[in-house]
Amino acid sequence: MFVSKLLTVRKGNCHSLPYLYKILCEELGTTAHLALAPNHLYIKHQNKKNGWYNTELTSGIFPNDAWLMASGFVHIDAIKNGVYMKALDNRETIALLMMDLANAYQKSFPENDGAFLSKCADAAIKAYSNFATALILRAELDKNKIEKESSPEKAKMAFKQLEKEYAHIHEIGYRFMPEEMYLNWLVSLKTERDKYENKKLNTFNKQ
Repeated sequence: MFVSKLLTVRKGNCHSLPYLYKILCEELGTTAHLALAPNHLYIKHQNKKNGWYNTELTSGIFPNDAWLMASGFVHIDAIKNGVYMKALDNRETIALLMMDLANAYQKSFPENDGAFLSKCADAAIKAYSNFATALILRAELDKNKIEKESSPEKAKMAFKQLEKEYAHIHEIGYRFMPEEMYLNWLVSLKTERDKYENKKLNTFNKQ
C-alpha cells in the first residue's frame, strides 16, 4: 500500500506505484496527476501535442479512456462529478493520503472508537468533496453510531440522515465494483492491448 514498502521490496501495486511515480516526477520538476477509477489509481499527464493522456503503472501501458469505461462501473455522473477520471490537484491528492492513514490506523487498531477515522474522513471530504471512499467511511461511522444509540427517536432521525448520505454517494455516480470484476478488468488491458492502448502516444514514443 505504501511507497516505503515499494522501495524496500521493489514490488508495488496500483496504489503505491502511482504515488512513487508522482513523487519522482515532481523531484524532476515536471507534473503528474493522480486519478481514480473503480478500486484503482493511475496517472494523468498533459502535453501540448496529445492533451491529457493516461499512464498505467501496473502494466506500463498508456490506456485510452475507453479502457476505463470498459469496467462498466464508471457511471457518467461519476465523471461529471469528479469521482473518477479526474486529474486530482494536490489538495485532493492529500485527501487520498488521509484515507490511507485512516485505513492503516483501522488495521492497526481495529477496536478504536472511530474518533480518529472521523477526523480523517472529514478532512478528506473538505479537500475533495466528492471523494467516494471518504464519503463511504463517513457514512459507515455514522451507521456505527446509530447502532449504539439508545434513544429510538434519535436513532430514527440519525437513520434518515444516513439515508441521505448513501443517496448522495449514489447520486454522484459511485458504484461498487466486485473484486473479481476488477481483476478481470485489469487483465483486459493486457489481453486486449491493441484495443485499449493510446495509439497516438505509441507513435510519438517510436519517433
